[in-house]
Amino acid sequence: MPVSRNPTDDAPTVHSLDPAVLGTDDDPLALDARSPVGTYALVFDAPAVTVEVGALGEHRLSAGAYVYVGSAFGAGGLRRVRRHRRVAAGDHEVRHWHVDYLGGHTDTDLARVVCVTDRDVECAVATELASSLGAAGVDGFGSSDCSCDAHLARGDSVETAIPLVEEAFRSKM
Repeated sequence: MPVSRNPTDDAPTVHSLDPAVLGTDDDPLALDARSPVGTYALVFDAPAVTVEVGALGEHRLSAGAYVYVGSAFGAGGLRRVRRHRRVAAGDHEVRHWHVDYLGGHTDTDLARVVCVTDRDVECAVATELASSLGAAGVDGFGSSDCSCDAHLARGDSVETAIPLVEEAFRSKM
């Protein structure tokens, strides 16, 4: 069931969604019919794994929750998140972005999608999560087009990471 939180009428809604609702009748973003732009975070549950991340090479990741922050301001907008979901489900094999290597690993699970439309808060949210959750230890992950160290943070569990991701979005609006 999708959860959308908007603490005031003036603030944009922070959507916190089960990935399975994307593109369905329960999708509050209606990604099957529209292409809103915005910033998103993908929350993965991962055991200890070794992941080959394209040009960044091989990285050993400890078990925990991994949060990738990205933005989608091109023609496809946040429909990009549906593509990431297909990669995570094993339904799409092409690895284009760093997150595809993590999400496409057979042992990881895409647990949550948190996003906001019409706001570019990618670097601000990534920086906040690196501070509140902790850096994931993969320098340059998801940040090849900005000056951030990385757009991947690591927390102990999905249950503790999701509220921190939601709060990071709210705090940067």
